[in-house]
Amino acid sequence: MDVVCDSVKEYYQDVNAKLALICRIMIFLMALVIILNYMHVFVINSIIYPVLLFSMAVLFLPTILYHYLHVNNQLLQYLVLTLIVFMSGLLYAILSYHVIIMLIFPVVVACLYCDKNSFIYTSLLGIPVIVISHFVAYYLHIVPDEPLITLHGVVFYGILPRLIEYLAISIICYTMTDKIQNLIGSLTQKNNELYQEQKSLIMTLSQVTEIQSKETGQHIKRVSEYTRILCEGLNMNEQEIDKVTLAAMMHDIGKISIPKEILEKPSRLTEEEFNIIKTHVVTGRNLLKDTQGELMQISAIIAYEHHEKWDGSGYLHKKGEEIHLYARCVAIGDVFDALVSKRVYKDAWDINDAKNEIILQSGHHFDPNLVDIFVRSFDRFIEIYQKYPDDN
Repeated sequence: MDVVCDSVKEYYQDVNAKLALICRIMIFLMALVIILNYMHVFVINSIIYPVLLFSMAVLFLPTILYHYLHVNNQLLQYLVLTLIVFMSGLLYAILSYHVIIMLIFPVVVACLYCDKNSFIYTSLLGIPVIVISHFVAYYLHIVPDEPLITLHGVVFYGILPRLIEYLAISIICYTMTDKIQNLIGSLTQKNNELYQEQKSLIMTLSQVTEIQSKETGQHIKRVSEYTRILCEGLNMNEQEIDKVTLAAMMHDIGKISIPKEILEKPSRLTEEEFNIIKTHVVTGRNLLKDTQGELMQISAIIAYEHHEKWDGSGYLHKKGEEIHLYARCVAIGDVFDALVSKRVYKDAWDINDAKNEIILQSGHHFDPNLVDIFVRSFDRFIEIYQKYPDDN
């Protein structure tokens, strides 16, 4: 998984959501202008109504795209910025000095993305729009006062000062954008490096766990892939699925502290031995919880809670949604794989018998919603089971 790309994508999705919120606030303010104008608190030419309605439609576009359609791509980002620039120019042309601050609104919006290319595009597009807006206002006689009633006045007392102000603010905003973009890039790269370090550590520790309990063979890999199937069934995003899938490999890391004579005992465990076995969840959590990084924190949760049962009869007596969702996913994969695998103390179950047992334990051992996903995805469970057979 490319964590840098995923982090950037997540950042832009967050920015788009904030932009949509800002635009909705602007819609409210424009509606307020219409109401105040209608109440004669201040009087503006009636041409303002279609312009404001058009502007409100433009401002509602981000909400439609990002909230309702869930579309997030760079082309649409530029389209939205373009429409906002033209909307601002149109408002200025019609309302003139009443909305002079709207000229810099697109530049400020572009700053949200902390992306120099988007900012430069928006800033450059704003320059001709400012010029055109003044000429539109001049030819429509929007501003009847000196000196803007003459072409000379429009150029030297309208366009020129507006462009100077606009460029000054743009330079300040560009500097801020450049610094923030570099900072985000640096932090994202460090996050990616940390993620790769955690991933390498998990792969190493999973091999240690396999060595500690040779009879489980590919158990860790299978449980990890079973967990992926369940997470996909829950419609988690791809980044979250990859993290939980990796972290699932750590579910039994605490067993490195359990004596081999207990792990490999062919007969029934005594109560004392079983109590020792149960300590592996606490050991696993303690090994991982103080390790830096989100992956290791997820691993600690899974290692600690994967033996909990929906009805509260697990190792720690957590129940229902008190058990972390990630641990609930791993629990089904872990138990299913234990049933269909040969152990020193038991033979492997028939795969359909194991399926029926999981179904039977819905609402008792397992989250009923996850059991439903398990049943719907059972063919994929079989594929994983066959893909990673135990070494005999």
